[in-house]
Amino acid sequence: MFKCSNKAGPGARRTVGWLAVALVLAGLQWLGDTLVAFMGWPLPGSLVGLLMLLGALALKGGVPQSLEDVTSPLLQHLMLFLIPSVAAVVLYGGLLSEHAVVFVLAATLVTAFTIAVTGWTLHRLMRDRRP
Repeated sequence: MFKCSNKAGPGARRTVGWLAVALVLAGLQWLGDTLVAFMGWPLPGSLVGLLMLLGALALKGGVPQSLEDVTSPLLQHLMLFLIPSVAAVVLYGGLLSEHAVVFVLAATLVTAFTIAVTGWTLHRLMRDRRP
């Protein structure tokens, strides 16, 4: 995605590449937030930024190695991003128990939808690859 001068060592090139990709990811999130605020859409800006990233990757036809290098450590620790959600469930336990049926139904449907979309996406990505 981004390259550094050949005069720099491999560590410097890797660091500059990592920073460039991290800035692109942060820029896409910022752009998504800005677009949502400007358009007044009822969506999270980070979701719009993620959709822009998905579109860029679809146009490119795959994930560049520099992006893979930056995102792999984040994906390995993805459960850490769920800590605020777990804390909210504990904090609002009474409210959730009042609306338990709706909560369980919504969580089940969203989980099933997520699994279906992930499976479909993986199937589409893997069908063009040969072992």
